[in-house]
Amino acid sequence: MSVELKKNERILADRGANLFRGFEGVGGRLKITNQRLIFEPHAINIQKQILEVPLNKIKEVNSRNTLGIIPNGILIKLISGQEYKFVVWKREELIRLIDDNR
Repeated sequence: MSVELKKNERILADRGANLFRGFEGVGGRLKITNQRLIFEPHAINIQKQILEVPLNKIKEVNSRNTLGIIPNGILIKLISGQEYKFVVWKREELIRLIDDNR
């Protein structure tokens, strides 16, 4: 199950990530394009729903520490108030890509 790119959409980053859904850390791939953020869970997860967020719906993106001490997370806040917490590698690069393209 893979998301198709839209016309004039290009992938800027594609890397392994975990998305917290409740207490479950769902493993998968986080893709940032010039138009949206896409999280595709691995097939072995219980929660397999793909997350797609248009970049223009993101209010802010910040770094966060997993378990309060590990500097490997990002927090994405949408205009709607919805929040998503990810564990990622090289978070500063992803934050910059999102900020530069929204």
